[in-house]
Amino acid sequence: MAGPYAGLRVVEFGRFIAAPYAAQLLADGGSDVIKVEPLLGDNTRQMAPIVPGEGRQFLNKNRGKRSLAVDLGNEEVLAGVRTLVAGADVVIANFRPGLAEAMGLDYETVLDSNPRVIYAENTAFGRLGPMADAPGVDIVMQAYSGLPVLDEHGPRPIAAPAIDYAAGLLMSWGIATALYHRERSGRGQKLDVSLLQAALVLQNNQLNHLDAIDGWRNDYVEYLKTAFADGKSWDEILDHREAIGPFAVARAYYGMFRTADGVIGIGGLSKPFQRSLLGLLEIEDPSVTEPNWESDDMNGHMRDMRTLVETKLMEWPTAHWLTAIGATGVPVAEYHTQEQMPDLEQAWANDYFVRLEHELLGGLTVVAPPVKFSDTPLAADEASPVLGKHSREVLSEAGLEADAIERLVGEGAIVASD
Repeated sequence: MAGPYAGLRVVEFGRFIAAPYAAQLLADGGSDVIKVEPLLGDNTRQMAPIVPGEGRQFLNKNRGKRSLAVDLGNEEVLAGVRTLVAGADVVIANFRPGLAEAMGLDYETVLDSNPRVIYAENTAFGRLGPMADAPGVDIVMQAYSGLPVLDEHGPRPIAAPAIDYAAGLLMSWGIATALYHRERSGRGQKLDVSLLQAALVLQNNQLNHLDAIDGWRNDYVEYLKTAFADGKSWDEILDHREAIGPFAVARAYYGMFRTADGVIGIGGLSKPFQRSLLGLLEIEDPSVTEPNWESDDMNGHMRDMRTLVETKLMEWPTAHWLTAIGATGVPVAEYHTQEQMPDLEQAWANDYFVRLEHELLGGLTVVAPPVKFSDTPLAADEASPVLGKHSREVLSEAGLEADAIERLVGEGAIVASD
């Protein structure tokens, strides 16, 4: 069956993660994605390459695309690329500031020749404000947005580039929304997704301020203005936040816990779940079972409860707790490392991984398309292309004569590996 995007042409000027991943999702849906790369390829081709030009971080965001490797500084090549863009349904770009305008590949210029185009850009900090032109990658955006968890060792970044992938997902959703609008109106439009906005979305549970109960936040922000300059330790900063901030009842029943032989994750976030755990573990917590119970030190009380829960869980192995806690209805699962995931039976049973063959590297196990459709399934059928694999084919479609293409290949303005 054809994918939901069959017949759509996408031209991608993407680097790193967000834009290429958004384009990969469209390719999974059956669209013809032409990835325009510089002569040396997308930056991620050079990151810890397995063989020259093929890095792990390129392989997992560029499957199912066609690679056009060219020098956009060559006017003849650029004219061909502009022709491709003029006939595209979607353009995905994350050019550095000013570059798209200089090449005539910005939205306003493209719109003149292609009023139905969906033009999707991603930036680091957004288009406005004092940081508008600043570059940004995932770890920088984690720092700026407050995403890392703060513990006694300081901010602990998330190892996975969650912000980049969230931005890619938001971009693909935005493109789908714009395509839906175009079907009804006949008009394209521009959309912008920033890494900063994606970071805020990931913290949607925490990043709100309720005037009635969150006045403590203002005091904490004021304290932080001088805390680092005053040489405060991370422990002191945490203690200050704990002293003035709200207590978290769930911290004793929600998180990762050691067992006698492993680690489990427990989702005891609600009072019914917490009461079920208390009954199973045969411990008492009046903050859970007695309405309106209060302590002079609620944070200290919850630390004590956490210790009690941890002590109980260490008495039996993981298999015991998976059965016992599972029987209460409380969400629970065994902890797995990232290295264990490609062998996980549950993931394979649902086709969450897929096997592909790469022409240079052989077999690959990759994460499958993330949504299941009953009538128009997404499909990951082809591995990422080698650099310039489709250059001749794509430029021919753009109207360049075969002799001109070969001349430009000889001049070094095009990489063509087909």
